Amino acid sequence: MIDTEEYPSRFIAEMEIGKTFQAFLQFLSREQRKTAKGDPFFTCKFRDRTGYVESQAWNNSDLFRWCQQWAPGEVVWVCGQYTRKDSKFKPAIEIAEAKLVRNDPELEASFDWSMIVEASRWPADELRASIFKDLNKNVRDYRLVRLVEVLFDEHWTVLKTLPAASRMHHAMTSGWLEHMWSMVRLANSVGTHYAMYYKDLNPPLQKDILIIGAVLHDIGKALELSYDQLTEASYTTSGKLLGHIVMGRDMIRAAAARVEPAIDEERLLRLEHAVLAHHGKLEFGSPVLPQTLEAMLLSMIDDMDAKMNSIVRGLRQAEMAITPEGRGVAWTNEKLASLDPARHFYRGVELSEIPEKEPVESTE
Repeated sequence: MIDTEEYPSRFIAEMEIGKTFQAFLQFLSREQRKTAKGDPFFTCKFRDRTGYVESQAWNNSDLFRWCQQWAPGEVVWVCGQYTRKDSKFKPAIEIAEAKLVRNDPELEASFDWSMIVEASRWPADELRASIFKDLNKNVRDYRLVRLVEVLFDEHWTVLKTLPAASRMHHAMTSGWLEHMWSMVRLANSVGTHYAMYYKDLNPPLQKDILIIGAVLHDIGKALELSYDQLTEASYTTSGKLLGHIVMGRDMIRAAAARVEPAIDEERLLRLEHAVLAHHGKLEFGSPVLPQTLEAMLLSMIDDMDAKMNSIVRGLRQAEMAITPEGRGVAWTNEKLASLDPARHFYRGVELSEIPEKEPVESTE
């Protein structure tokens, strides 16, 4: 039996190679495999709010027996060592002790779901209020704002906690809303710039469509994803068969039929096209390529905001990492899969202070 009191508590991003730790982790899955000799073992996957980690449950280990009793989504307390047997593979944990939190009152008292589930820094109601403040200020066509109101009211129970994606970006409670909030602000800024830059264009860039497209481009995820805040987002059957892009277009058209006075067909058509084309490429899931200024800008803004969030999440995990010299490493721990090609990102070290500027003597 390990004396666990002498080992520090760690989040996944803080684990050090070769060091023993204790942690609260959510058990996600076990996948049965076989060794070269044909012996069965499980690859167990875990997460906390800072990342994901695996552990191999060999058939002669206690973990092999324990993990078969765990249901996906349950939280376990573990004590073990963070190891890397081969540089070609990701680090993993060797679990020596494990307990289901729900079976131990002492562990249950010291556990909080915020250790497992990452959430937006802003409450859902604040994000919604900020989005509508921007819409009412910057969108001239009040019918389009009403369209957003109809869809938000109808699906708010889901939208207020929904992540923007299951893994790649804004994968946290209320991540969908945070992504929309960020994109609405970007769309207004970029739309204002290009509308003025090309103000002689006839017909002009439709900033209203760009901004409303920013807030509704992923509305289909309200039906595509299932999420209960305590487990990873998963795909519904209709989500797998249809996808959020097509589902979102259908939701927009159905809601538009309830808006009075009616939105004219040309505006609705251009909004629908922007939503259908927002992934930018056919191979990324868009049924059509962007063929309007608004659709092209929307696809680029969406891609930029998603990639920035993915990179920043990786940099924050690198900042949490613990090294012999102190907290923080210069590079992201893993290659960022949201980028093509996947790559590490440089966090860097703290820059030196900027020297004071010498006053310039007047020549007059």
